[in-house]
Amino acid sequence: MNTIKYKMLTKTQLRIMKLFVSQITKRFSLRGVGKELGMHQALAYRASKELIQKRLIFKDADKYVLNYKENHQELAYFEYLRSKVFLEKNKTAELLADDIIKKFHYGYFSLIIFGSAVTSPKPRDLDLLVIIEKTDDIENAEKHLYNITRNFTLPIHPIIVSFESVEEMLCSRDEKNVMNEVLNKHIILYGAELFYRLLNKGRR
Repeated sequence: MNTIKYKMLTKTQLRIMKLFVSQITKRFSLRGVGKELGMHQALAYRASKELIQKRLIFKDADKYVLNYKENHQELAYFEYLRSKVFLEKNKTAELLADDIIKKFHYGYFSLIIFGSAVTSPKPRDLDLLVIIEKTDDIENAEKHLYNITRNFTLPIHPIIVSFESVEEMLCSRDEKNVMNEVLNKHIILYGAELFYRLLNKGRR
């Protein structure tokens, strides 16, 4: 695996990578990167050059897109930086994430906030996606998750899916489903590396 020292990236490069992981399938021009982040195009170009060399992003036609097929540990780190900022501003989500991570019986899972809560400063509810390994465990997992979330006053709408379902949804790129929605509007609270491994497997 082409491992990089992500902590050696500049602040500008980290900002760029957080942009790319926030919208996994979106293609950006370097001018578009600068516009999105409020920086000069020349600065965006210089910062992106090393990211391209490290295969974190790559050119697709005349634009650039996230390379989600490699460097999953590093992509998980960029997602962590995004979730940290989000949770600092959303204490209910922080408490909820802590409870689920500590109490949820299924240790090998991903926990994701998606939908309007990702961009709203004061969300009225939280849409949660939980990805677990086995389809047969979904019913029990739903009951267990309900017992964790029912004590929160903010309405929480959880969806639990299995690895198999994730792969099926990702294979249907043009269909409207929860996985295709999550790709470009998400905060990964737990299990980001697992999420990217599933993405690599399902979205060929």
